[in-house]
Amino acid sequence: MVLPLEHLAVLDLYLWMEQELAVSAATNVHQSTVSRQIRSALKLFALKLSRGSEHLELAGDASLLLAERFVHQQARLRGLAPLRVDATYSSGPWLLASPPEGWVLGKFDLPGMARPLALLRDRVIDAWVGSYQPDLPGPDDPEWWVLDLLREPVQLLAAPDHPLAHVRDLSQGDLEPFPSLALPPGWFPRTEAILKQQGLWSDEVRIKRYDPDRWEGRCADGVTLTYGQSLTEALQPGTVRLDWDLGLISGEAMVVRRDLLDQPAIQQLVEHLQQQAQQVAARFDDVELVI
Repeated sequence: MVLPLEHLAVLDLYLWMEQELAVSAATNVHQSTVSRQIRSALKLFALKLSRGSEHLELAGDASLLLAERFVHQQARLRGLAPLRVDATYSSGPWLLASPPEGWVLGKFDLPGMARPLALLRDRVIDAWVGSYQPDLPGPDDPEWWVLDLLREPVQLLAAPDHPLAHVRDLSQGDLEPFPSLALPPGWFPRTEAILKQQGLWSDEVRIKRYDPDRWEGRCADGVTLTYGQSLTEALQPGTVRLDWDLGLISGEAMVVRRDLLDQPAIQQLVEHLQQQAQQVAARFDDVELVI
């Protein structure tokens, strides 16, 4: 039995987006058809879907599926089906608001790095734009190729009515009485270490998908501290910068499998992202274009 191209596409889109309605919208296929095609693909590969601790997971021997994904990714790279790109909530709206032709977008809500990198590794998606410069793979990583696009300082943020909002020359002792948002341990080890040295990163937030109400929105209590930079502040206004230097530089970067680097479609995406990054850098005084 041969698996139709669109059936595996629907299964992988579902693993990526985790909502049948989102897959239906992305493929312009009715939701009942989406459900049927997912079942068909699972049956062919003798796999089952399970809800893991955070995301949908496949149960069973996926070796045949992985081999099939390689073939299907090559077909996408030849233009036989749309390529797939996702980004963080801060990168996507700025760099992929108008994606290049032939690419389908994710929802810009995958938190952390582990999930996007797993989707790239398994060839479910073809490219990802991340915002976690200190923690992204390095230039000598054998698996990943990372293209730096933008660089910007991370700011300590709080609600406008926070007790420290207009205080100058803050000390670490001023910050310590207040909770500060944190993601689960190990998600961003370098960033986590830098912030913990300053008494920050204390109030863990467990999120499966980015939700502004569960991140920036937590500052509405008037005491909780968070972090951001010019791109996130413009997307989610409502916080102010505190007079504290985190000593933390982040930025936006594209990540792809190293074995895809020379593909023409990937290079076209590179050109698009670099053009968009140039426009973004021109809008903000503290956002630097990486050449």
